[in-house]
Amino acid sequence: MIMRVFMSTVFLWVTGLTHAEDRLPNIVLLVGDDHGYDYFGFMGDEHVVTPTMDAIAEGGFVFTQGHSATPYCRPSLRALITGLHPVQYAHQKNAYIEQRRGRDQVDAMDDTERAQWEAVAAADAMSEIHALPRRLQELGYASWEGGKWWERTYRNAGFTEGMTDGWDFSYWGKDGWFYQLWGAEGEDLVRKTMDPLFDFIDRHQDQPFLVWFGPALPHVPLDAPYQYTKFYEHKNLSNSAKAYYANITWWDDGVSRLMDHIQSRGLLEDTLFIYMSDNGWDQEPQEEFQADPGGTYNDPPYGSGGFKGKGALYDTSFRSPIIFYWNGRISGSFNTTSLVTAMDIVPTVLDIVDLPIPDELPGKSLWTALQGGLLDERTEIIGYSDRSRDDDPATLYSRMEDGFYVRTRRWHFIWYPERQVMELYDVTVDPRSTDNVVGEFPDLVPGFMRLIADWRREMDLESPVRMD
Repeated sequence: MIMRVFMSTVFLWVTGLTHAEDRLPNIVLLVGDDHGYDYFGFMGDEHVVTPTMDAIAEGGFVFTQGHSATPYCRPSLRALITGLHPVQYAHQKNAYIEQRRGRDQVDAMDDTERAQWEAVAAADAMSEIHALPRRLQELGYASWEGGKWWERTYRNAGFTEGMTDGWDFSYWGKDGWFYQLWGAEGEDLVRKTMDPLFDFIDRHQDQPFLVWFGPALPHVPLDAPYQYTKFYEHKNLSNSAKAYYANITWWDDGVSRLMDHIQSRGLLEDTLFIYMSDNGWDQEPQEEFQADPGGTYNDPPYGSGGFKGKGALYDTSFRSPIIFYWNGRISGSFNTTSLVTAMDIVPTVLDIVDLPIPDELPGKSLWTALQGGLLDERTEIIGYSDRSRDDDPATLYSRMEDGFYVRTRRWHFIWYPERQVMELYDVTVDPRSTDNVVGEFPDLVPGFMRLIADWRREMDLESPVRMD
């Protein structure tokens, strides 16, 4: 271990990227929750108030064509912390569950016990996967989790500390259970407190640390207090837009408070901030989804990002800017063309701290590009979801159905095999996927289908896999 730390600090010193103590960088993962890709000032939005994210973008390296791993949260978050594609993760998770099923006598359980066992086993599979906190621990990193975290306890990913420390099964079958499943006490981050995070930073000022900053914002409930709603009160916006945008400003203020605390401890130049949202969202300024002022949960479109947002296969369902901000170490730049994904974040972090990038990780390190070098460019992103989004409030985005997409710099192709639905959008002129032109370009379809077929073989996805 001593030799590993020595070699890593020598590497960083040679590249001129440490301060005088040859300190490894702190890593702060800023994980947006249901944040649509263009609802920032730096992305050109004229309504949303996001001064902190705008400052990070101005001083950081922004990839505007980033894509999340899936169009809904749990598998996307797993990809962010492990670097595995959700299909890869699902294969490993399912193998773990079956192995554990054989020794836990599940057949002898009643229905409730079996359902609870399934929930715990699915979360505990993370404990068998070499997630980023475990990889960094060998270099002496402390790590902390707060916010959205579906995997029952921060310990399952190897975090040394955290806010989500188990589920209270007294809520099973009640409204409060979903809160437990999301992250339990971790969900209080920003909405109620930031003290546990500040305490962690204060106790680890002298060693490198990793922070999972994942407050459930701008996620529902859309209940921002007046200090954030006041910015939208008199704007010509729909009620649902005002509520959603206010939650975004609440998120932005949480990031501001975190940065201020880190700066006050003299750690800003030692800290790399990485931003990405878990999935997309669709809430245009005049679009109204709020049928009932209190109906965030009871009005599915309002609580789920329109019909081309969360849970669908459109570009707005996946797209998120990806930002790397390291004050004084990474120069401000906007990359508006390269196709990058959530799976690139773990390889990039490993590259920065000089840890080997495992062959099983499908992403690419962006570190060379962040230093001003050339990027190993993708020609396409191929994606998958195990469910579809429709107009029926009863199913919304919970209907289980295979769906695939191919995204190039120009095209976004969608295919649902079960219904033989195909759609094609030219994102260069139609970023919100309003004009399906698949009938005008039938010659493109075979190429997209071949890419999907090759990807399915590579991912061992000849039959559907449940990703959540």
